[in-house]
Amino acid sequence: MTFGKRLKTVLKKLKLTQVGLAKELNTSNVVINRYIKGKTYPNYDFLDKLAFTYNININWLITGEGSMFPTRNIKKIGDRDYYYLPIFEGVSCGSPQEIEAAEPLDHIMMDTNSLNGNFNKYFAFYASGDSMDPYISNGNVVIIKQNDNWDAADGRICLIQTDGEVTLKKVRTFSKGKEILLQPYNKDYSPILLDKEILKRSVLVGIAVMSVRNL
Repeated sequence: MTFGKRLKTVLKKLKLTQVGLAKELNTSNVVINRYIKGKTYPNYDFLDKLAFTYNININWLITGEGSMFPTRNIKKIGDRDYYYLPIFEGVSCGSPQEIEAAEPLDHIMMDTNSLNGNFNKYFAFYASGDSMDPYISNGNVVIIKQNDNWDAADGRICLIQTDGEVTLKKVRTFSKGKEILLQPYNKDYSPILLDKEILKRSVLVGIAVMSVRNL
């Protein structure tokens, strides 16, 4: 199912018109129509607004897999609230590869005080590979906060999607943001340069906020 068809499903489920959705998300009906017809793909700002406003599963919106609505919940233990964050697999810490699994393999309990802002902006992956050693090792749980601002990503470990594939690397911006260098920590791996042309096909998915050792 394409994103356009998923968006039509959302409209039907929520009993919304294209005009009504456009008004709620502060965009135009023309833009919504182009998304539905597959003429353009929405940026992460639109996806985030859609997910946050109607409590839609961001992973389902992007990949079409999983359920439309998130199943996450908060549990109180003592005087603290813990958020059940789903963990997926398939983020490569070596060369880019597609995310293979959409359904969560497990969940990690996160103290809500450690997650700033909208909890639906966070997701977690099992890292694979060793290019980010010693800071992120194979099997570590990496917590990502969605963000598509390359300026905010400079100097941070980020999740980047290029031509439908993803990789976890440290971001360095050059040429006033026209070139991006994806740096591994492990010196056995070479950096990946995203030049002007490759950047047109690339998306910053989010910024890593922490890595948790999988015991």
